[in-house]
Amino acid sequence: MSTSDTDASAAKAAARAEARARRRSADCPDPRVLADRAMGLLERLPGPSRVTCYASYGTEPDTGELRQRLVAAGYEVLLPRVHGEHLEWVVDSPDATVSSMGITEPTGAAVDLLPLRAMLIPALAVTAQGDRLGKGGGYYDRVLSGLRDVAIVAIVGDCDVIDRIPTQEHDMRVHTIVTPTRTINCIAR
Repeated sequence: MSTSDTDASAAKAAARAEARARRRSADCPDPRVLADRAMGLLERLPGPSRVTCYASYGTEPDTGELRQRLVAAGYEVLLPRVHGEHLEWVVDSPDATVSSMGITEPTGAAVDLLPLRAMLIPALAVTAQGDRLGKGGGYYDRVLSGLRDVAIVAIVGDCDVIDRIPTQEHDMRVHTIVTPTRTINCIAR
């Protein structure tokens, strides 16, 4: 690893620590409000009635209400499951297990990711320009690097939208940010 890679990794580690501390001191976003805002966005997007979401854990905004509303609205909802260095996708269902990383993951058979209307993804922090700080595994960046014509939406709390995030060449941007109080179109910026 070069010195600049080491510096970027250290800067990201510090940014992750700051993001986690900020979340611990902030109010948790109301899951109903986040679901309302995300559903409103999805209604305006073209594409099939298939999306990804995630089973929130830790300090992530609660996605339980959103997942229920998506299914009730007729969407096929795919959840990620870690498989080696990659994510695989499974249709959301009550059947789940807790991974070694402490994440609730679906137990069904893996399915193809595409076709897809949108990916609703987690982030520790985002900028209004679409820079996203994940947890550091690179799982979502690997998936996003191969996608075209799919809306990439970060679901975060208001405190998670910040001015600057350290980035590296492999980091993928999100197109839209959904918080309890606003929807930010990053592509237009």
